[in-house]
Amino acid sequence: MSATSRRAFGVKILNSNHKEIRRLKRDGHVAEIHGNKFWNSSFLIMNHLRKHPLRKHSRVLEIGCGWGLLGIFCAGRFDSRVTGIDADENVLPYMELHADVNNVKIAGEKKTFQQLSVDYLSQFDVVVGADICFWDEMAGMLFNMTHRAVKAGVKQIMIADPCRPPFSDLSERCQKRYGDNAEVEAMWLSRPVRASGEILIVKP
Repeated sequence: MSATSRRAFGVKILNSNHKEIRRLKRDGHVAEIHGNKFWNSSFLIMNHLRKHPLRKHSRVLEIGCGWGLLGIFCAGRFDSRVTGIDADENVLPYMELHADVNNVKIAGEKKTFQQLSVDYLSQFDVVVGADICFWDEMAGMLFNMTHRAVKAGVKQIMIADPCRPPFSDLSERCQKRYGDNAEVEAMWLSRPVRASGEILIVKP
């Protein structure tokens, strides 16, 4: 680890003082929807997937991808074919930078949760997202997106959060609709970083 980068779960993460991060900011790529840094709930899903690996070459969609490190983890560890979407196009260059630094390829698109149609979601086997349910209205958006993903044939949806009220609402609604096919896994990590929260896992 250096003053400008760190490593966790095999992923190299550039710090805000890294020259390439600073260059992107100077070029005007300023996040508008909390995508100004990497959020720790991604580590919860990485830890889960370390114990419950994806099938090789799975088609993975990271929603609200931000810097895309969860998708990068999947691409590097499982040779997944990854697409990252975010409503804020300013974060996509940071995802591309981290993909380059980690020697993986990820496609990036500007899309909102509402724009993820059944037809679009049918391209993927797995949907993942972390720290994406922080406003009250997002619980409904993600609940509806989950329904469309299930309808599209997605095999697994995983959303992690430090247990903010909108996420708890989403989890309750999914457990009510999907019963035993929706579970919530609590997790506490002390290394390689401190992180805690829950993962909502829907496996239709």
